[in-house]
Amino acid sequence: MQSSQIYLSRSAFSHNIALFRKLIGPKSKFTAVVKSNAYGHGLLATASIALDAGADYLGVNSLEEALSIRRVFSKATILIMGSIPHLKERVAELADENFWVMVSRIEEMELLAKLSPTPKIHLKVDTGMSRLGIPHQNAEVIAKEIAEKKLPLTGIATHFASTEDFTEHSHSMLQLGNFQDTIDTFAKHGFIDLICHCASSASAMLFSEARMDLVRVGISLYGLWPSLETKLSLSLMKKDVGMLKPALTWKTQIQHIQNLNPGTFVGYGSTFKTTHETRLAVVPVGYYEGLDRKLSNHGYMLVHGERAKILGRICMNMTMLDITHIPDAKIGDDVVIIGKSGNEMISADDHATWTGTINYEVVTKILGSFPRIIED
Repeated sequence: MQSSQIYLSRSAFSHNIALFRKLIGPKSKFTAVVKSNAYGHGLLATASIALDAGADYLGVNSLEEALSIRRVFSKATILIMGSIPHLKERVAELADENFWVMVSRIEEMELLAKLSPTPKIHLKVDTGMSRLGIPHQNAEVIAKEIAEKKLPLTGIATHFASTEDFTEHSHSMLQLGNFQDTIDTFAKHGFIDLICHCASSASAMLFSEARMDLVRVGISLYGLWPSLETKLSLSLMKKDVGMLKPALTWKTQIQHIQNLNPGTFVGYGSTFKTTHETRLAVVPVGYYEGLDRKLSNHGYMLVHGERAKILGRICMNMTMLDITHIPDAKIGDDVVIIGKSGNEMISADDHATWTGTINYEVVTKILGSFPRIIED
């Protein structure tokens, strides 16, 4: 048996997709973003659930992710959002009419246009992120060149830089304006039926004008909020989009128990010293498995519906817990790292708060080789 099991709730995914379906209405399509091993939830398992729940498209970062999905789902439409290293050498792998490929340079478009079948080309526009995409200031020149070269173009896209980080959204509105200006510029050069998209989870929730032809929902597909600021913004704007349902539960089991006398050191560096008789449990999960080392002497797991504090430093493959107050705990019992046990819950957001990061990082760090078990 693996040291951990990851359980995915089909009903939670369905609920979250239905919530966005209601929010965006019938004119916008839903892209389930399953990049980075589906934010740690499991690429193929999540892709299967999302398609069954009615997602129109799947969004990935890399060609490798797209090919993994294609081997299982032969007809799924897959949006490849990241840059593709060594594109010239690998371009033949993109000869798939159901691949939608985001590009940032005309040279990439020229390579893709030679393929048969030709993938659908979506041009990325940098409207204020300073990452991938053509500079929006160059839209006139680039639109003219694409038109003159008669290159195929199916879609145009951008990405917001700071929607999740603030309750004041002037930069997002500036980006949205820059993007609309770019769309208008391309329309003047004959590109009038482009698929236009810019909204991820937070912007899809907050800005109706950003939903356009499709939304690209990542973190909220998994029942996690993009940020506290997103919740606050919705409250300030007097909008209610409904409740998200976390889709992931991360469990392990107690593998060893021992009783410690007062004054006993625990773990590497002897960073914890008992002050009373302590019953200690060891679980086979550490930082290799994706548990943040900053949880050492700080975080908790759940045993029999009770919080058990982490004692000492988290090891590469093990973590020690205080179960003094849980006398019925025994070897082999379940331990919940993320999820519910009894009336208690520990969330990815709790982990993020305890370690000074974001829930995205917490879940994407979970070891990819653990089995993902789909539950109804």
